[in-house]
Amino acid sequence: MDIDWQDGSRTVRWGADFGTERTFDRPPVSVVGVDDPPGILVVEDPEGSTARPSNALVLNADGTERLRLEAPQVPEPSWRIGYYTAYPDVDGGIVAVYATRAGDLQGRPDLVTGELRDVREWR
Repeated sequence: MDIDWQDGSRTVRWGADFGTERTFDRPPVSVVGVDDPPGILVVEDPEGSTARPSNALVLNADGTERLRLEAPQVPEPSWRIGYYTAYPDVDGGIVAVYATRAGDLQGRPDLVTGELRDVREWR
């Protein structure tokens, strides 16, 4: 998926001739194209999304919201901060990093269910 977005910009454009776009209240932290099913994964600034269940959302190719990624399980819910980033892995998959007050976690997001799989400590 072709994406037009620069760090610090609030507007993300994607698709054929970048004809689909979305402007966010705050600049996203990361934006990654996904192929199956087609769309984009956007990690919003965790500081600006406290009222939402998750600050990582998957948009369909047409710009509609497909889902938000679920937070991984942590022993104490008050430890949750939010998704920190997402990036393509060398094997063609996506890795998402979730920040907590007790250490960060990484995993592979299921872009159909929103579940974070293969969760382990990051770094």
